Amino acid sequence: MLEIEALETGYGETRVIHGLSLAVPPGRVTAVLGRNGAGKSTTLKAVMGLLPASGGEIRFEGRSLLGLRPFDVARRGLAYVPETRDIFPSLTVRENLELAARRFARPGAAWTLERALELFPRLRERLDNGGQQLSGGEQQMLAIARALLMNPRLLVLDEPTEGLAPIIVQLIHGVLGDLRREGLSMLLVEQNFGFATSLADEVRIVGRGTVVWAGTPAEIRADADAQAQWLGV
Repeated sequence: MLEIEALETGYGETRVIHGLSLAVPPGRVTAVLGRNGAGKSTTLKAVMGLLPASGGEIRFEGRSLLGLRPFDVARRGLAYVPETRDIFPSLTVRENLELAARRFARPGAAWTLERALELFPRLRERLDNGGQQLSGGEQQMLAIARALLMNPRLLVLDEPTEGLAPIIVQLIHGVLGDLRREGLSMLLVEQNFGFATSLADEVRIVGRGTVVWAGTPAEIRADADAQAQWLGV
């Protein structure tokens, strides 16, 4: 579904990603692990058109994404949940959700506002609250719900558990697990080893700007050397 081949990108003169290649098969969850600064989030930003690639190729369903603006990438069927969540703080929960629901609504769409609120009942209770009034966990729920209302074919998540209380992490895990069972393709960047490996079908470890390990969750759980070298687990 998503193919990244020999990607080169970074910030200004600083090259962060060096020939990175990975793929996300349809209907599967691919988890990308690695230490802070390894290049995981930078890779996602390149996929979403937030950073230009200086080399390599990024294809989604066989079509190149290189050179597309972020909203054009979203129109192709990718929905992004950034580490910073990036909800609109001056809008209410309802307005945040309706923006996505209206823009990406289509007949027979799997995700509607009502379904998103069923997935996150807490958001229904907070519909008239402003984004700035939400807790970190509620903001993450809103960011995921908003992404789902884009009715994506690939959900791209950057550190969805960062800074969240354990009970919220458990809730997010349950939601993503349900989406996985429904067959939604996901590209998941995550520091929480247990969270990522319990959801993923495939695992890739990024180190020094490239993929340094590839395998299944069972294989990385059994590979103590790789964990120690690349993850510090």
